[in-house]
Amino acid sequence: MMHNEVERSGPLDGLRVLDLTIAMAGPMCTQRLGEMGADIVKIEAPGGGDFARHAIMAGVTKFGDAICYVTLNRNKRSLVLDLKSEAGRKVLYGLVKDADVLVQNYRPRVAAKLGIDYASLSAINPRLVYGSITGYGDEGPMKERPGQDLLLQAFTGLTFNGGVRDGLPQASPLYMVDVTASHLLGEGLLAALVARGVTGRGQEVKVSMMAAITEMQCQEVTSFLAAEAPPQRGAAPQVSIYQEPPYGIHACRQGFLAIAQADLDVLAKALELPELADLKAARPSQDDAAALTEWRDRVVIMVANRLAEETAEHWDGLLAPLGVWCIVVNDYAAFLAHPQAKALLTEMEHPKGGRYTTVAPAIRFSGQSAPALTSAPAYGADSRAILEAEGFAASEIDALIAQGAVVAA
Repeated sequence: MMHNEVERSGPLDGLRVLDLTIAMAGPMCTQRLGEMGADIVKIEAPGGGDFARHAIMAGVTKFGDAICYVTLNRNKRSLVLDLKSEAGRKVLYGLVKDADVLVQNYRPRVAAKLGIDYASLSAINPRLVYGSITGYGDEGPMKERPGQDLLLQAFTGLTFNGGVRDGLPQASPLYMVDVTASHLLGEGLLAALVARGVTGRGQEVKVSMMAAITEMQCQEVTSFLAAEAPPQRGAAPQVSIYQEPPYGIHACRQGFLAIAQADLDVLAKALELPELADLKAARPSQDDAAALTEWRDRVVIMVANRLAEETAEHWDGLLAPLGVWCIVVNDYAAFLAHPQAKALLTEMEHPKGGRYTTVAPAIRFSGQSAPALTSAPAYGADSRAILEAEGFAASEIDALIAQGAVVAA
């Protein structure tokens, strides 16, 4: 058995995926395919490979790599190829002949420049399913701009959906655009594999991060386009101006309470605020944006002031049984200590020695145990073994390494 390889099982057992991705969206997508049983060959560039190896989050490194890389690249093997060299591209073309899927997230012009675009590779293997993630798509004035999560949140209008009128736009602290794009591409690849089973031919699957985060905002965007007077940010802080107040997080005497959905009549009775029921009845017309914004502020402030008088645990215990969708706000320490979170984590061993805890695969299949997991591969750790399995003689591999077309740890 090769380094960092497991006895694979799962619905994608037998599929070979060539992973030319970096950062988060692409690697998360291919990691998920690996957890479903596919054989993932991560093809990295000379000079350090995936920059996520060096993208330190919160100052945390583990086993010589940034924890971001370790988190997003399990169940893969690392082959280092110089795709700018003719020899390196020839090696890739050989791998493509037997591959089922190839995924890349280069900027639009780069793949064609390297000769690894869909047109070039499908000519080698017509059954190849080819996936790509871009920032803003293949066309338009933004296509060469960097597709980074915060920038996409800012560009697509999302950051003005919460907060206060004169305050800063509010971005998600998570890489929500990357995660959404990774899921969409995974869905598209699986659909293309199903289609290939019928037609015998592969196809290209394209996802842009811009399209991913726009689809994620489909309710808000459609509401904006349909509204006579689109909602506005007001004086009271709100998580979303597209949700009915008091949707959001509220400070309590101890802790914080999140409220998602609540009938104001139910809240009025539970909180002993009869004036809240009067407010509900006095809701302004939907086409009067200014009056509606002021009304929202009054609801949020009235509820917030009352919630501040008792603890979050008190309010959760009182309101949840009444059908109010609410919950006590946790930090990571509280959430991960909760018994509900136990099944979400898994402990893994790194080939360099040492164990670490991370998030377990989220998808489960009936009749199968949890997938066997291997840690993210060291840079170039599997280059020689992968090429040997492809039929390269030791002398040929040595020559490729001497040329710099291949890097082997």
